[in-house]
Amino acid sequence: MSEIEGLVRALREGDDATKVAAAKFLGTLAGSTANNAVIAEAGAIPPLVDLLRDGSAGAKRHAASALGYLAWATSRHDASRILVAAAGAIPPLVRLLRDGSAEAKSEAVWALRNLACGNDTNQVLIAAAGGIPPLVDLLRDGSAEATELQAAHALGNIAHNSDASAVAIALAVGFEAVVELARRGRVTVDNWDLVHDAGVPAKRKAALVVAALLGDCVPDSVPREIKGLIGPYL
Repeated sequence: MSEIEGLVRALREGDDATKVAAAKFLGTLAGSTANNAVIAEAGAIPPLVDLLRDGSAGAKRHAASALGYLAWATSRHDASRILVAAAGAIPPLVRLLRDGSAEAKSEAVWALRNLACGNDTNQVLIAAAGGIPPLVDLLRDGSAEATELQAAHALGNIAHNSDASAVAIALAVGFEAVVELARRGRVTVDNWDLVHDAGVPAKRKAALVVAALLGDCVPDSVPREIKGLIGPYL
């Protein structure tokens, strides 16, 4: 406990190099569920989020990694996931996903995947912070396969039990994905299965989006009566 408390002090009071070293070591320790609660109780989460928000590029990367391990190590309970999100980690993680180095993006994806796992509130927060489009981009921009895998898992976690997120993922992928969701309850990118076995509400929402998009393609010159006839088929 005293070692962890010393690392938390280093996070708060040290220079950048000291903070980076402390974040890296805490991430290693957080890989153990036994240490997870101790690290959270020692107050590590808020300074890690501060480092993620305002630190150097290297500091942000290691802070994201540590927060990801804190979220991952609580697979049997949700306490640290709730604390990490409550401390404001999700928006800076999404920014890192957009603007960070390849290594930093990999750590941000890992953290977001774990935060979204089994937590409906965090799923909504990630989507609201704009996390879906950059996660989809990672599947298309030639990222390392391990990063793509984490991005696919993150999107699957975000879509779990969320019709709105399933549709948002389909929209981020493209029109054909929205049609696929409406018809089959699935969204895929290359070989990655992002949404599978979506329920009827998600399919209906996707169908409404398809209808709206196709409806916009019907020119104003078409008589209203004809629009009314073809509308149900759009």
